[in-house]
Amino acid sequence: MKTILLALIGIISFNLSAQNCNDFYSYKKGTFIEYIHNNAKGKMESISKMLITDVITENGIIALKTDNIYYDDKDKETYKFQQTYYCQDGVITFDMSNMFDPKTMEGYKDMQVSLTSDKLDLPNNLTIGQSLKEGTATMEISNQGMKLMTMNIHVYNRKVETKETITVPAGTYECFKITYDVESKVIFKIQGKAAEWYAKGIGMVKQETYDSKGKITGSTILKSFK
Repeated sequence: MKTILLALIGIISFNLSAQNCNDFYSYKKGTFIEYIHNNAKGKMESISKMLITDVITENGIIALKTDNIYYDDKDKETYKFQQTYYCQDGVITFDMSNMFDPKTMEGYKDMQVSLTSDKLDLPNNLTIGQSLKEGTATMEISNQGMKLMTMNIHVYNRKVETKETITVPAGTYECFKITYDVESKVIFKIQGKAAEWYAKGIGMVKQETYDSKGKITGSTILKSFK
């Protein structure tokens, strides 16, 4: 009886850990998240909406499937895509392909687009000073079989900078601030930096991008979470 009881406890513990693999993200189907995207002057350029459409657990791995839609400042749909986040052993991983500017993606919607990318991670137990995984994403644009251009994004020097309380339209959250360097290349290289703020149970609350001199070039803030 004791052996059976311990086995049942083990099964229950495994199921709970699988359902709560990483505290930074919601695992509830139907969760709706909305962001405002601002330009360098803080003026809204676009809005993005993300809906968790499915949550699948298999072999200890949780897959969060999402539908994502971008709208311009006049509420006109400009770009949409699907994405899957994976969680295993307390670590969320997500594809870097969503780092390409939606405006750029929209401009090539009638062409052939090939994406290859690494996955960045977000461990459940973050500590200040912790280094995180870096990665690279590549997008190749072709038209009628002829390659027109190749775009590369390299994210490196990712680390947990500090812990801060952030207020956005959706509310006030205690967040871990993660900073990193970004190098993008089409014809020539462009260096930049970025910072992201993550809150438990929510995910990303805020993001800011900067040029090589530290001047802000844009921001994303959480508008609503429900």
